[in-house]
Amino acid sequence: MPPEKNSAAKIEWLAAALISVAILWLHFYFLFHAGGLWRDEVNLVNLSARHSFSEMAQDSFPILMPLLVRVWSVIGLGQNDLGLRLFGTLIGLGIPAAFWVAARSARRPPLFSLSLFGLNLAVIVYCDSLRGYGLGSLLIVLTAAAMWIFLKKPSAARAGILALAAILSVQALYQNAVLFAAICFGAWMVCWRQKKFSAAVKILCAALVAAISLLPYWKIISGLPQSAISERTGFSPVIALHNFSALTAFPKPAYTCVWGFLTLAVIGSGCAAFFARDKKSSAATNEILQDDLPLFAGATLFATVAGFTGFLWFAAVPTEPWYFLPPIALMAVCFDLGLPLPSLHRYCRLAFFTLVAATALIAIPFDYRNLDLRFTNVDLLARQLAAKAAPQDFIIVTPWYCGISFDRYFKAPTPWQTLPPLADHSTHRYDLFREKMKTPGALQPLLDQIAATLQSGHRVWIVGSMDIPEPGAPLPADLPPPPLKYSGWSDTPYSSTWTEQTAWFLQNHSLRFEREDQDMNDNVNFHENLQLFVVQGWKNSIPATNKP
Repeated sequence: MPPEKNSAAKIEWLAAALISVAILWLHFYFLFHAGGLWRDEVNLVNLSARHSFSEMAQDSFPILMPLLVRVWSVIGLGQNDLGLRLFGTLIGLGIPAAFWVAARSARRPPLFSLSLFGLNLAVIVYCDSLRGYGLGSLLIVLTAAAMWIFLKKPSAARAGILALAAILSVQALYQNAVLFAAICFGAWMVCWRQKKFSAAVKILCAALVAAISLLPYWKIISGLPQSAISERTGFSPVIALHNFSALTAFPKPAYTCVWGFLTLAVIGSGCAAFFARDKKSSAATNEILQDDLPLFAGATLFATVAGFTGFLWFAAVPTEPWYFLPPIALMAVCFDLGLPLPSLHRYCRLAFFTLVAATALIAIPFDYRNLDLRFTNVDLLARQLAAKAAPQDFIIVTPWYCGISFDRYFKAPTPWQTLPPLADHSTHRYDLFREKMKTPGALQPLLDQIAATLQSGHRVWIVGSMDIPEPGAPLPADLPPPPLKYSGWSDTPYSSTWTEQTAWFLQNHSLRFEREDQDMNDNVNFHENLQLFVVQGWKNSIPATNKP
């Protein structure tokens, strides 16, 4: 290697190491600012405490994540929020470590993956969250690395390691099966070009073993749980693109275009590698050449984009930004593997390195300013209510799914209920909510309890999102039974209508209805940033034409 290229390589490896140190620091900085567990995390923790594997799997994930949380708690490390948060942090830190494994296997520094993915603010927040997306991202990166290690020398032992990585990966997230299929597609393209059909058969065997490991979840995969029908409102390409951009538009909005450009560059590099004439043949050996790395990365990247889009269409659920964590983690690995920096012209190599350096210099200060973000303020509100609410008061939590986190943190004797009232607040009970959607007058028992509390001189507390209506505002109309014309079985219209009807009832039947302690909403993730209201006194109001 020429001296100037050797020097450039050392600088690139050093830069990757420095970025990794910054990532380590940012994750621990966030650990001590994240606060309590939000509803999805509490849902997983509660499932991990169940007594059977089938009960643990009653979520949108397979068994691996709740099982690991169970083990973490059994050995005494998950007895409080900080211990559970530490487990999430270790998973989040495992992702850049996996990038290094992939980079070392390809003898290329993980510059793109560390800067574009590892330093991403949303990645740090959601991969450290106690959900399956961080673990799924970690394992799909390791699976990609295991695949390339296998391709370099397709032995039976390495095929076994690949199969193990694939099994763990699909047991973390269902959608990782699609991403592993994309990795297999990239590997098969290499095998086809090099005529390594025995290696292709070993990859197929690993894929079959991973698929067999998902057979216990066949009913869930084939039809999705009936209890989640309220979430299956259809795939929207516009919403999906918006949420994808929410992740990739970091640290500046223009970075979505950077991801797009790098995707096209890697796919183009893979096409060029596929049609290029071999400089030397690997037919006489049992190894696949480093020159085929761009083909592997390009084909994997193409299949990832196409396959994950198809998965979202099949799942038919509204997407969230964190749904895209595993695919963009795999995309970032493909950027590192597919762009042959050492062989590029020095000006192109310098341009890519400048992009990485600029990304790091912009992202690190931005992360530091914004990682003092709590996942939820429900724990703070629960603590405040435990001190303020009397045993004869009544507490309402809205939206209904926030009752999961409130149930974890509120231990005072004051009675409370979600809106609408549900019998179980330990997990996301969409099945119970769906029954309420079909029940006429589902809100009436809650309104009766509100009236009894206020008439007896006690207070009603509201934990959640609620707009106080203007005096004289009309009563929101009831919704017909589901499915609705435009939203199907979605719980959102019903939850919003019942909240508005409750607010109307409180405004027209109370002497005092106001918000309390607005300073508890600072530096809180918007997904669970709730407010506190207090209602007191009783008055009769004019009859409404439409009773809830």
